[in-house]
Amino acid sequence: MDNFLRIAEVVALLSASALCAYLIVVLVRLNGMLEMLQKDFAELNRNLVPVLENINSVAEKMKSITTKVDEQVNIFKSSLEALRLIAENVLRFEERVEHRIEEPIIRLTSIFGNLVGRVASFFAGRAAEQSN
Repeated sequence: MDNFLRIAEVVALLSASALCAYLIVVLVRLNGMLEMLQKDFAELNRNLVPVLENINSVAEKMKSITTKVDEQVNIFKSSLEALRLIAENVLRFEERVEHRIEEPIIRLTSIFGNLVGRVASFFAGRAAEQSN
């Protein structure tokens, strides 16, 4: 039984040694994969910096553009408001002029019409007297 224990001990030590060798191979492969992953992350980091800078630049330009558009919209709104006020003032002026001038012009035209009618009837009456 002593030999069996020694053989089992040797087999166990050989198995442990084989397992250790296998683990060393696996750890070396894992180390290689981690190094490749580290290189990929470093490259990604290098390439990501300009992209992020471009995104930041685009965001700043968009902010500037929206600010300018807002300013132009406000200017346009104030211009429309000024035009509306001018149109209202012109309309009120027209109403005032119409109100102040319309009645005297109507009176003047009726007086002129009456005068022309009387002059015409005067000459018509004279023409009738002369033909008799």
